[in-house]
This record gives sequence, C-alpha cells and structure tokens, in this order.
Amino acid sequence: MANATIKDVARRAGVGLGTVSRVLNNHPRVSADTRERVLHAIAELGFRPNATARRLPRKTDLRHIGVLTHPFVKNYHSIAERLRGMQRELEAAGKGLEIVLFVASSPDHYAAHLTSITQNTPVMGLIIIDLDLTPQQEQVLRSAHIPFVGINNFVGRSWPCVSTDNEEGGYVAARFLTALGHRRIAYIGDNLFDSFGFPTSQARYTGYARALNEVGIHLNTRYVKLGDHGYEAAARLTRELVALAQPPTAIFAMSDLQAAGCIGALREMKLRVPDDISVMGYDDTELALSLGLTTVRQHLELSGQLGMQWLLAMIEGQEQPSPPALPPVEVVTRLTTGAPRKLGVRDAEETE
Repeated sequence: MANATIKDVARRAGVGLGTVSRVLNNHPRVSADTRERVLHAIAELGFRPNATARRLPRKTDLRHIGVLTHPFVKNYHSIAERLRGMQRELEAAGKGLEIVLFVASSPDHYAAHLTSITQNTPVMGLIIIDLDLTPQQEQVLRSAHIPFVGINNFVGRSWPCVSTDNEEGGYVAARFLTALGHRRIAYIGDNLFDSFGFPTSQARYTGYARALNEVGIHLNTRYVKLGDHGYEAAARLTRELVALAQPPTAIFAMSDLQAAGCIGALREMKLRVPDDISVMGYDDTELALSLGLTTVRQHLELSGQLGMQWLLAMIEGQEQPSPPALPPVEVVTRLTTGAPRKLGVRDAEETE
C-alpha cells in the first residue's frame, strides 16, 4: 500500500495504535504473537515510519546490538556457545552495550524482523546467525546504514560472514573414521531441505561422501539417515541402522546433539560405544565434553567473539575489508571412537 500509515498497520494487525508504537520501538511488553502480527502487517503494507518519528528522542540512548537467529530450542548448544563468545567480546570492549535477541519462527517472520530493524533502527549493529540474506535484504540493511555481519556457514557470500567450511568438516570426520579402519560408516543428519534453506546438512553429507569415495568405499544409501534435528530423531535413525542385516561399524552424526541421541539409543540396545559401534559428532560443544564424544570442532565460541569484534570495529568507523577468519575445522578425539572390532573380517558392502 502506497503511503501506508500507522493507523493502517493497526487496522491490518487488529491492534491499537499504542501497540504498534511499542512494537516499532522494540518495547519488551508485547507478546510474541502480537509482535509477529504487527510485523507482518508492516511488511505487507510496506509501512515506513516518517522522518519526524525517527527523530523523536528516546528515553534511553541506543545501546543495543541485535542478534537475529532462528528458533534454537533443538539447537541451543551451538547458539549458546556463539552467544557466549559475543558476550565476552562485549564485556571486554567495556562500552556498556547489551545484546537484544530476535528469533525468527519462519522465513516470513525473518523478513518482518529485518523490516522492523531497518525501518526503526533499534540497534547499533546486527549479527545474523545461520540465516541467509537475499540481495534485496542485504541492500536494505546497507541503505539503513546498519553495520551487520553473519555468523553462519555460508561460504562465498557478498556480505560479511564469519564462516566455517561444512563440507571440509564432513570430509575430515569421515576420513578420521576410515583411518581407524572403518568401511561401513553411516551418516545421520538433518533433512537436506527446509523452509530456511540451511545448507549445513547437505554440505557435511557432501564432505562425508567425498571422503568415502577417496578411499574407494561404496556409498551405501542405506547408511544415510536424515530427519528432523534433535535427540529423539537421531535415536530413532540409529535404531534403524542397527536393524540392518549388516549394520555400520561407525556413525558420523552432523551435530553433537544428534550424536548424543545415537549413543543413547545404542546404550538402550546394550551395544557398547565404541567397542561395538563408534560414534562421532560435530560442533565440540560442552555436551561433547561431558559425553567424552569424539567430534569436529568448528570454533563456535570463537565465531561469536570474532563476529562481535568485527561489528564493534564497524560501529566505531574502522574500515575492515572482511571479518577475521576462523581456524580450520579439526577433529577432537575422545572416547567414543576406535577401530572396528572384527579387523580380520573383510567388510562386505551391502548393495542398493
């Protein structure tokens, strides 16, 4: 709608003018459902607050750094590690800044958050975790003069990202297991396509497949199990693998949480890890440390620290061509992997 007003937004969302105003000013006393309805109305109408409203004095100085991410109920370990790194960098900077967290429940909600942030500038800078930007969204952020950086797994983007190489991570994980002597190696990961378009599972699977091919191991699709991200889904997929006529001798799970689900299921079936089946995760969260889990370290806390470091420099007007690079992913060996038990028996491959 051309020249939409705040009254149009209130009417579309079915709320009062005061509620719209509170959403525009990022007031905490608005329910999540109401906030989402107002943001959707803003996005649908193309509403933009007028310049006078933007110049109205705030009760407090703008002292917030926005962090925008997806729902992390099932992925809280990795998000928490990144947030810890951000918070430590903020505290070290000593500028009295605080993190404001925006959680997008869907791609539409994500777009609405970006609209609200760019039109009302409630933050000094923005960190986007795991979510991608369209060229149009990137341009809108730049036009709003909001410094921003991604902490994610997108390689080769035109916008600044602190990224890790997921394909390389999948590759080093599978090569580690082949070096131990395993030939029947399973992969448990997320569904390859979801509403947010996360490329993580696809990339780690690609690296896994490349490693197997490199050493002449047939890629058995029965050993590839995909599902929702979470402990229970991974446990169910593990039980399916064990039920095969010739189960794998090792499982590479695409996250530490999923690896924990694997270990839980194996213990329920009275199988020993790693004596009967080796299990390997990905992330190197505190969960991995508590389980003694062999995993791939992708430097989660450091990624949050470096992303915040770069953003603060941009806020201060220090020109930098790109965020600092993370160290390469690496295998952290603990207690859940070992050589396959029957080394004297040739591992025959199942055929499709």
